[in-house]
Amino acid sequence: MPSPYSYDLRKGVIQYIESGKRIIEASQVFNISRKVIYDWKKLKKETGDVQLKTGYQKGHSHKITDMEGFKKFLESNKDKSSRELAILYPSKVSARTIINMIRKVGYSYKKTFLHPKRNHKLRNEFIEKITTIDKDKLVFLDESGIEDNACREHGWSPKGERCYGEKVYQHKHRISMIAGLFNSNIVAPLIFEGNCNKAIFETYVKDILIKELRAGQVVVMDNINFHKNSKVKELIESVGASILFLPTYSPDLKCPPSGIRNPLAFRRREDIMKLL
Repeated sequence: MPSPYSYDLRKGVIQYIESGKRIIEASQVFNISRKVIYDWKKLKKETGDVQLKTGYQKGHSHKITDMEGFKKFLESNKDKSSRELAILYPSKVSARTIINMIRKVGYSYKKTFLHPKRNHKLRNEFIEKITTIDKDKLVFLDESGIEDNACREHGWSPKGERCYGEKVYQHKHRISMIAGLFNSNIVAPLIFEGNCNKAIFETYVKDILIKELRAGQVVVMDNINFHKNSKVKELIESVGASILFLPTYSPDLKCPPSGIRNPLAFRRREDIMKLL
């Protein structure tokens, strides 16, 4: 297990932010993910300090007896993992104790955002078609990114009830990534600042993607306008490959038929920023 950040470092980061600097600047200066810094700010607000409890990972774990108090604590931290909840809880507890208590109060972990409506007929037609293609010929292309307002999409709530969370929709900074997935390996990656558009995508296909493609391969990509322009089609077909578009609102079908999860379907966590 990696060593925790030192107390002096945590204090230094918070003092840097309190001097008027933005979290994104602190993240770059100290080489620490923004998610960690947000948690330190919250800890400072709740406790007046950034000193973490020690010993929660091992040794005796206290029992939680105040069920109503625990529910309020969970409601205030509904998007946190059990390990993070153990760190934030006022008394020394283990992640296992947190999980057991969550089950006792009748909460479960669920998605906080709803999916748009899907065309099931088109989805079924796509599935039928892709299952006829040799998996060694499939290249799943995807774009993903992380913004400075990123939040988690799952949280704790009572069983049978929806989980609602707040999301700030304005953002100032975005790091994007385009890459392909071929036989469980990432190919032709590109990382850049800002959003993807027609010009960026065409340049990516011309200068990076087609150099990795072979004749007979099928590139599976989202059914969006700048993917469907004639120049992209011409470039991909120039190396003997072809395009298969996903049905609308079907990001789950970006995974290969073997069930291998697309590594670009990132969840909004601090490991995203570490990867980027």
